Amino acid sequence: MFLFRYCIACLIGCLGGAAYAQSTFLPTQMPTYHLIDRIEIKSGQLDTAYLFTSVKPYTRFAAVLLTESMDDMQNVQFRQMDRHNQYYIYKDNNEWTDWGLVKSKKPFLKKLYQYPADMARIQETGDFLLKINPVLHMQLGKEQSANAIRYINTRGLEVRGMVNEKLGFYGLLTDNQVSYPNYVNDYITQQNAVPGEGRFKPFESMLGDSLFARGQDYFHARGYITFQPLERIRIQFGHDRNFIGNGVRSLLLSDFSNNYLFLKLNTQVWRLNYQNLFMQLTGQYRNAADGLLPVKYAAMHHLSMNLTRRLNIGIFEGVVFGRENNHFELNYLNPIIFYRAIEYHIGSPDNVILGLDYKYNFLKHFSLYGQFVVDEFKFTEITKRTGWWANKLGAQAGLKYIDVAGISNLDAQVEFNIVRPYTYTHNTETSNYTHYNQPLAHPLGANFREMLAVLRYKPHRLLDLKLNLLYAQRGADADSVNHGGNIFLLNTLNRPQDYNNTLLQGNKTNILLADFLLSFMWKHNLWLDFTYTYRTQTAQANPQNQQTHFWGLGLRLNMARKEMLF
Repeated sequence: MFLFRYCIACLIGCLGGAAYAQSTFLPTQMPTYHLIDRIEIKSGQLDTAYLFTSVKPYTRFAAVLLTESMDDMQNVQFRQMDRHNQYYIYKDNNEWTDWGLVKSKKPFLKKLYQYPADMARIQETGDFLLKINPVLHMQLGKEQSANAIRYINTRGLEVRGMVNEKLGFYGLLTDNQVSYPNYVNDYITQQNAVPGEGRFKPFESMLGDSLFARGQDYFHARGYITFQPLERIRIQFGHDRNFIGNGVRSLLLSDFSNNYLFLKLNTQVWRLNYQNLFMQLTGQYRNAADGLLPVKYAAMHHLSMNLTRRLNIGIFEGVVFGRENNHFELNYLNPIIFYRAIEYHIGSPDNVILGLDYKYNFLKHFSLYGQFVVDEFKFTEITKRTGWWANKLGAQAGLKYIDVAGISNLDAQVEFNIVRPYTYTHNTETSNYTHYNQPLAHPLGANFREMLAVLRYKPHRLLDLKLNLLYAQRGADADSVNHGGNIFLLNTLNRPQDYNNTLLQGNKTNILLADFLLSFMWKHNLWLDFTYTYRTQTAQANPQNQQTHFWGLGLRLNMARKEMLF
């Protein structure tokens, strides 16, 4: 409750002063993120004026400004498909550019869809803007090992707008009944959580389980307000998710878990972007009975610096904590980096994560990126190579290659992630690096190594093909021994030894996954999808072995496909 009261006080105080035109944010995983990557990489240098790509989500205003800069880029070859991509961004964010305000040829009932991206649009010049859109995802699928049909049934509504061009607002609410493939259902049973979602309940089909498989029923809700009290400072308050990094994964903060309440302050000056994030999280819970779920908190800083025209370096720190009387630790309201010194001086009770991220764009085709995360370590134990359990480290390295071999809009990405045992864990449940029974960083937790490859191709302005490939090895717990892969366990519980800990210790498990999407955009943000997923898992303990073949046909409107890459 303190965090809530503090946020409201900050908002009231800031609103009392001058404010600047304010934009809502692009939902993560939408196509614009990859298109923005392409523009920046092809420009041959990092963008400083509009956005820093390691901090997501982006504002719609910044995405439009960067896209408009394509017209001023010299010695950059943009082909016809790039111009189609540019026009897509304009139409999707038409509140910020007249280029996107092209009226529909045939509005529905003469009042709806007067513009392709807006079902309903209410605007009073300079005073008020409201955009309302339906959200839909319908899919039917078949899994080789199951007779019953798998399905996705998502319906909802999205609203966004501005008041006096100074206060931005956004809201999304969906009702969902979903039957996932078996490997996702195994995750839900084990974690008591649907990936990326909050509370849920079992759903039984009214048409009978012999035809449609049992699934999960849940609501998904997001909403926030955003404004700029000063030209270079932007504030956001509400329920949503954030992402730090340039990869498919993030070892610092990902959008894998459920939405959370947060206050975010983002300051952009010169070649610097500094973000403060104060979060209220949900702790571990073991049943879905009615009652108050446990609460914990997190505070994070990220400083991003463009050291040269092509090289960006970021510094990250975060602390996750809980208190017996359920209050926010006032010391962590300090907006200045470094938390580790503060945490040490109050008795070192909490879980502090430090990190580094980088990105280097070169040759107008490539972007090299990565991260390094430190949970805890002793330098002498590392140099002696003793395998000390508390050397809790992780690393990421990746490369993006656009227009592969000169083929327009054929883009590839490879990424390697590795995290040592016991990383993200702590000696209390309230301090582990998790939210709503899900990791805050990588979905595999710890004690793993992973190789990812992504291939994207856009042969036509309405057609997208995407292939995700994943190979991972992880050390799972065996015989009730905590080998360091399950970040929800106390790192003082059932740990077999202090030294001689190695990567992938425990029940070594191999995961191979191929996920293919063919998507046809029939109307603006209305996609017809064909999906195929193959996944196999083999482990030393045979009961964990499984294989998945899944085919699906679906329809999506105004939302991204949720990819289950684990």
